[in-house]
Amino acid sequence: MNTANDDDFSDSVLPPEAAPLASPAPLKFEPWHKPRKQYVRVEQWLKHVEGIVGKLGLQSFADGEPLRYMTLPGPDLLDIRMVADFCSSKAIKLRYTGFCHSTETEERRLRQNVNEFSITHKEAVVNSSKVVRSRLQDVGIKNSEAAVEMVKGGPFDIINIDACEPLAGDDENASGRLVDAIRSITEYQLAHRRKPWILLLTTPIQADSISKKSMSALNEQVVINTKNDELFAEELSARFEGGEDVVAYLERVSQNNGDVLLSIFSLGIAKWLIHLAEQATFRVKKLKGYSYSMFRKPPYDANMVSLCFLFEPNEIIIQDATGLTGNPSTVAAGGDQAISLHLRALRKAFEIENLDIKLYEDKPLHDEMAAQSKELLKKVGYPVDDARTGYDAWLITKAQMLSEENQPEKQLT
Repeated sequence: MNTANDDDFSDSVLPPEAAPLASPAPLKFEPWHKPRKQYVRVEQWLKHVEGIVGKLGLQSFADGEPLRYMTLPGPDLLDIRMVADFCSSKAIKLRYTGFCHSTETEERRLRQNVNEFSITHKEAVVNSSKVVRSRLQDVGIKNSEAAVEMVKGGPFDIINIDACEPLAGDDENASGRLVDAIRSITEYQLAHRRKPWILLLTTPIQADSISKKSMSALNEQVVINTKNDELFAEELSARFEGGEDVVAYLERVSQNNGDVLLSIFSLGIAKWLIHLAEQATFRVKKLKGYSYSMFRKPPYDANMVSLCFLFEPNEIIIQDATGLTGNPSTVAAGGDQAISLHLRALRKAFEIENLDIKLYEDKPLHDEMAAQSKELLKKVGYPVDDARTGYDAWLITKAQMLSEENQPEKQLT
């Protein structure tokens, strides 16, 4: 545990002001208030918060040890509220570390919500929980506020990177890339934790939003795997067209937006994380992912992906080469596990579910997610019930005009 100076607040930590502040501007509904995002919150985020607590066991949170959660919360703290409510239901504490590099207007609302939240959830939340006015990307800068707060709050049970910016829009020599922050966080976790943990990653992916060099690096991991794993190569080759090889296939699908690009991207990310984790005798399992479109015109190709990865420590086998003691007759730690994890990653990559289509085809589910969103937003002051400017009226203006002809999957066939 990192308790030293845990309550030492600096100017960049919110909230230093105790007096309540009125919202500086009318609250406006945003894209992350749509029913599909609520589905992600409940069916991915909350599901895996519950899952990691179940895997670790409630005894892991005895004697005041909190669930440690890193997040990019946004000014309304929607995900933190959800996790805190879950922790309350299990009688465990929550210790959150948030990074929010916001505008002045958002900062005032954030400060107000942190103050309100600290009062209403005081029984569930550790006092040293905080939202830091820093960019997540700064965690890789030694002694930066972000790096210091990461160490104070971690190592974490769940890391939720819900980002609006691309993972690697620039090449490796550029500063402030999200992918470099993820590497720094992953390295920190692997060096300081020998228990399972969850990484949630939401990021936009388009053919023009990731640098060619970065996409090439991800694709190269796939090419290498086809050379080392016959079954992996066979399953992937079923998707090739016109006699193309794996290099030609990856080059083709990397040039077009949509679910196939997201699948290939997520496969590359999974293999990259597996590569990092293997060096620390960890394994990485790619769990179910989701996609949706931020485009405002048909065919509404998916360009936002929500991924989930479970990190688990491998058993470390110690061998005595001196002959003084006997060695167990077991397979070395890891064994063939990495190959099966790569194959799992391939299959899960192409099972990413498009939520625009799912909710379009299942109206009761759509309406349930909309109702949950309204309830959540009403609690933080949004005018959800206003007949003219409320949630239902707003949602109508944002509806995608999906049809049998313009659904994304029809375009990909």
